Amino acid sequence: MPNVHVVKKDFKTFPLESGDFLYKYLFVCNYDKMVYVEGRGEKFFLKIVEKEKEILIKADKITKPTNIKIVHDAMKGFVEVNGFKVLNSNIYSTKNRLYKKSPYQKDIYFYQDFKPDKRVEIEIGFGSGRHILYKAKKNPDTIYIGIEIHKPSIEQLLKQCEIQNIQNIYVVDYDARILLQTLSSNFVDTIYVHFPVPWDKKPHRRVLSKSFLDEAVRVLKVGGKLELRTDSENYFQYACELFVSLKKCEITIKKNSDIDVVSKYEDRWKRMEKNIYDIIFVNGEFSKPKVSRELPKFDKKVNFSDIYDKFENKTVRKEDYFVHFENICKAKDDVGVLKLSFGSYDKSEHRYLMFERNSIEYIPSKILPTEQNVLADKIVKEFIYG
Repeated sequence: MPNVHVVKKDFKTFPLESGDFLYKYLFVCNYDKMVYVEGRGEKFFLKIVEKEKEILIKADKITKPTNIKIVHDAMKGFVEVNGFKVLNSNIYSTKNRLYKKSPYQKDIYFYQDFKPDKRVEIEIGFGSGRHILYKAKKNPDTIYIGIEIHKPSIEQLLKQCEIQNIQNIYVVDYDARILLQTLSSNFVDTIYVHFPVPWDKKPHRRVLSKSFLDEAVRVLKVGGKLELRTDSENYFQYACELFVSLKKCEITIKKNSDIDVVSKYEDRWKRMEKNIYDIIFVNGEFSKPKVSRELPKFDKKVNFSDIYDKFENKTVRKEDYFVHFENICKAKDDVGVLKLSFGSYDKSEHRYLMFERNSIEYIPSKILPTEQNVLADKIVKEFIYG
């Protein structure tokens, strides 16, 4: 995680500017501070932890841009504009990566009505990118959607797409379990889930679940496939039970089969003579179109001071979704942020709700209109508007 320790001194008066970045507000929370930054097409926060003689500046996990070079440069600019003396840091020794927006990375809302005439394959958790790069080069007329949340892996794949001029890969920095719910029905040819984290001690965090398979069946064409590959016998047994629980099920099971391209981890596991399991599910159902949902806009004016005064850390629990009002921070009487987590219990989302005079918006991006998110958003609006 990017961070820099500086000698403690007072901040200069906000807003501040340095290079491409506007440091718009300093938010005071109940346990730390945050700086709101705009620049290079991104909106994000820097976390500020004040100690007795020093200040720790670090990236905020929720709003951190995919391109970490943007965060590094924003932190450097913030240090320079305030005239801080650096004690130690991990942002000045990194390689000089490009900060431009990659054409291979699409906004999550790009996929809401995405249904091209071409063949479409999805890889969930592409890791080093070996498999998806190989497939994309071999099949230039197929569109490959790579979904990943590990930012170094995303950066690595985006860089390789640019270096190798591969035009048919789209990269998504998002939770696949949530994104899948908003895709169109009956248009995907193959979904690859290769070596997902087994999460034996936290099974609710697994990619595969009954709700995930239901959505996979919906987005797959008739005859489309979901291919699971795992080195975990526990995960393999768990997945078999899930597939068999479907109303219709056609599966092929393989053990220690060879595929065209393998990851460096699979190479290592094979040298260790570790077993590799495959489950290939073939979809036999034509699904109804997805339910179209929209999130109501924040179209009423609100006094942030009133929100600040009535805030309490609490969780609203419903049968299959929740909203946690985690924290509230203030920059001015009419400028503040509300920290939230919400959604279904097995795949929650995290956002800040930004109040800036007469406007209200989710930061760093809008939320996807899944069923649980729409219901959670309704509770948030009830809290805000009373």
